Amino acid sequence: MFGAFADRRWVFVDVETTGSSPARERVTEVGIVTVETDGEAQRVTEWSSLVNPGVPIPPEIQWLTGISNEMVREAPRFAELAELLYDRLADAVFVAHNARFDYGFLKAEFARAGYDWRAATLCTVRLSRHLYPDRGPHSLDAIIERFGLDGDERHRALGDARVLWRLIQCLRQRHGEVELAAAVDRLLARPSTPPALPPGELDAIPHAPGVYLLYGANAHPIYIGKSVDLKARVLGHFANDHASGADLRLSQEVQRIEWERTAGETGALLREAELVKTRLPAHNVALRRRRNQVFVTLDAEARPRLVPAASVPLERLHQHYGPFSSRPSARRFLQALAAEHGLCLKTMRLEGRARAAAGAPCFNHQIRRCLGACVGTETIEAHAARLRELLEPRRVLAWPYAGAVALIERDEAGTREDLHVFDRWCWLGTVRSHEAAAQLAAVAPRVFDADAYRIMHRALSPAGVLPLVELAGA
Repeated sequence: MFGAFADRRWVFVDVETTGSSPARERVTEVGIVTVETDGEAQRVTEWSSLVNPGVPIPPEIQWLTGISNEMVREAPRFAELAELLYDRLADAVFVAHNARFDYGFLKAEFARAGYDWRAATLCTVRLSRHLYPDRGPHSLDAIIERFGLDGDERHRALGDARVLWRLIQCLRQRHGEVELAAAVDRLLARPSTPPALPPGELDAIPHAPGVYLLYGANAHPIYIGKSVDLKARVLGHFANDHASGADLRLSQEVQRIEWERTAGETGALLREAELVKTRLPAHNVALRRRRNQVFVTLDAEARPRLVPAASVPLERLHQHYGPFSSRPSARRFLQALAAEHGLCLKTMRLEGRARAAAGAPCFNHQIRRCLGACVGTETIEAHAARLRELLEPRRVLAWPYAGAVALIERDEAGTREDLHVFDRWCWLGTVRSHEAAAQLAAVAPRVFDADAYRIMHRALSPAGVLPLVELAGA
C-alpha cells in the first residue's frame, strides 16, 4: 500500500463523542480498520467498540450518531480498553478525517488512563484539499457523494472508518501509486496544520516576537495572540496532541494567518491589546471583556464607588485604585478585602438594600468578620482609615515624568529597535526612531487604557526594566 509506505501499518480511525472538547467530553465509540501490507499480500482487519463515557450523552448527539445512553450503559470504560487500543494503534500511521479531532480525543482518553500515546497522523481532509484544491467542500459527506462511496453507516465509528479506507482505494485508482504516495509523503512530513489552511501558510512565520491574527471564512479575525516566538506559538495551536477544546475549534475554523513582528514582548503585548479591542475577535473573550474595566474611588464619606476607567481625567488617575476588569470583579475584590480584614459591607454599601433598610448588622458582623462599623463598635473614621490603607497598594501611580517618554525595546540580534511612546500612562503608539517618537508625542491624543498602564508598569519594574528616554518639549 502506498508504494514506499508498504512496510508500515495504517489504522483508519473514527471516534464518536459526547461533544467537541477533548478536555471536557468523552468518547462513546471507537472504530478501526487496520491495513497491513507484506509484499503483494494485504491484510485488512476491523475492530470497534462502544465506550461508556461516564457522562450523559446530549440529546442532539444521540440523534446524530444513534448512540443512546442505554446503548453505552453496559459498555466498557475507556480505561478498560486502553491497553488493547494502545496495541492496535502502536507503530501505525493514524488516518482520520479532520484528524485533530479524533486524535485529540484519543490522546486525552489515553492520558486519563495513564498512557502517553502519540502517532504519526494523516488527515484525509488535508489529503483531499491537496489533491483537489479547487473542489470543495471537503467534508466526509461531500467526499462520499463526490466519489460515490458506500456511506450507509455514516456517523457510526466503524462505518466512517470504512469510508476512509474506501476513499484511499478510490484515490489510488484515480491517481496511481506514485502520485498518491508522493502526496501522502508530503503531508506526513509537514507539521500538523488545520485542514482548511493553504499549503505553505506557516512557512513565512518567523521565530521572533510579535502578534498573529487567525482568520476563518471572512475578513474578521477569529483569534489574535502574541508571543516571543511567533512560529512556535502558532504551531502550538495546531499540535496534533493538543487536547484543548479552544485550539481544536481554532484548527477547524482557521483558513488564513497574518502576523506582525515586534522587537520584543512589550511591543507584542501592547499591539495584542490594541488589536483585540479594535478587531473584537470571537475567541478572545477574556481580553475583549477588558473594555469594561473600572477603577475604585472613595467618596467624601470614604465609601467605594466604581467608575469606568476610560472616564477618569488623566490628572486624577492617581486618586483611583485598580484597574479592575469589570464591575463584578471590583466588587469581588472589595468583598474579599472586607472578609479578610474585618471591614463592614454595610458601611461600604456592598450589601443589598433590604438588609441596609432593616438596620441590621452587616453579614460579616454576624459571622464575626466585621469589627463593627455597622453597630458603632468601630468609628466611621477608623474604618475609613483602614480602608484607605488597604487600598493603597492598588492606587494608580502618579506619572513620574515631566512629559512624554519612550520605552526603548531592541530585539536579541540588535537589528530592530522599537520606541513605545507614553504620556501619563497613555500609550501613544510605537515608532522606529527618536525623531518619530518626538513627533508622535507632540500630536497624539492621550486616551487611558488599563492594559497599556499595566504593560508599562510591568516594563518599568526591576524584573522587566527597559531603557527609557524623556522626550524634551513634547
